[in-house]
Amino acid sequence: MKKCLGCYNELETSKLDFHEKCSKRVFGRATPPTLGYELTEIKDLAKKVLNRRLAIPGAQPKLSLTVDSLDVTDARLTIVGLWEGIYILKPPNEDYPKLPENEDLTMHMAEDCGIDTAIHSLIRFKSGELAYISKRFDRVIKKRKSEKLAVEDMCQLTGQLTENKYNSSMEKVAKTTNDLTTNKGLEMYSLYQVILFSFLTGNSDMHLKNFSLLEQPDGLIGLSPAYDLLSTKLVVPRDREELALTLNGKKSRLNKKDFLNFARYGGLSAKAAENVFKKFENKLPGMKAWILKSFLTPEFQLKYLDLIAVRAGKIDLNVPANFVNLK
Repeated sequence: MKKCLGCYNELETSKLDFHEKCSKRVFGRATPPTLGYELTEIKDLAKKVLNRRLAIPGAQPKLSLTVDSLDVTDARLTIVGLWEGIYILKPPNEDYPKLPENEDLTMHMAEDCGIDTAIHSLIRFKSGELAYISKRFDRVIKKRKSEKLAVEDMCQLTGQLTENKYNSSMEKVAKTTNDLTTNKGLEMYSLYQVILFSFLTGNSDMHLKNFSLLEQPDGLIGLSPAYDLLSTKLVVPRDREELALTLNGKKSRLNKKDFLNFARYGGLSAKAAENVFKKFENKLPGMKAWILKSFLTPEFQLKYLDLIAVRAGKIDLNVPANFVNLK
């Protein structure tokens, strides 16, 4: 059975990797553009792009892409300079297996939990390997040209150097969000969801560079769609930290009380904070369904289910019976 790279459901035809509606969601066209590179080519191109200082900043290798044709049935994704692209490509990593599958799955689960995320998908190299692709949320197309929206991450907004991106707290992120956004109550609720979801899914890499504020064309300022959501615990199982930034003064051994204290600090009501716990508890069966139909191997699927069950227990969520199995 061949599965859609956009939604993981079965495809009626084996000719393409996407349902039409999934291709339209990601690429704005019924026929998806092709990624006409082999993985070995990408590695060489990545080195050249890095040498020209055109790569997208970040620890994980990323490349900027655009669609090079307006033909609705024959378009290709091509690598371009940092400021020209409308998509971000993350190839697989030899040191950390299944990173694209991990990130795309985790982003889907975040969406299912009601979190606004960047548009994303898996995509296939010409040589068959899967990569992660995400549409830039700081770009809008006007008259067939890409225009940049104003966006700044929390390193920039708090005056921290990139090398100090782990030397801060979630409370600092919350204060900055409340100080600078147009609708601070709504944005704080969104931030709280992302942080709790990151804990639940074993993401200990949500540092200052992974939270951003975005100014919309109408001038409203809010949190950007969530990005870089993946389970780092799956690929670095020995990591003892549970969050990248301190929350209630700590990065590990977190419990429900810590998150409730953080919510109170950010100005959320106790009822609103509790509602997020209840919502995530109700979403556990849906998260399992996403994991089971994902492109992760059965071994990683089982590890992810076990991880979520353990984290859910730490924040007093009721885990469904037989949650940790592949049925």
